[in-house]
Amino acid sequence: MILEVWRHLFNRFPVRYHPRYWDIVFPLGMYATSTFELGKATGLPILIPVSQYFVYFALLAWTAIFIGLIHSLFNVCRPMDRTAAKR
Repeated sequence: MILEVWRHLFNRFPVRYHPRYWDIVFPLGMYATSTFELGKATGLPILIPVSQYFVYFALLAWTAIFIGLIHSLFNVCRPMDRTAAKR
């Protein structure tokens, strides 16, 4: 995530949807789940709130990437402007 922020903010790389962004979502969700289960298994109460907050971070990432997917699909499926097609 830090590298993506650096890529888009500092290198001015345009923010566009790409299917590889789903590779970011899966580890975030698995980190939240595994941290919760590790906290229960080891009895370390500090891990439970960490995992509960991280779930929201994972959901935020999932939502952002899903919105990017919908926006990308909308742009692909949108009918082309006739005046732009004549040029």
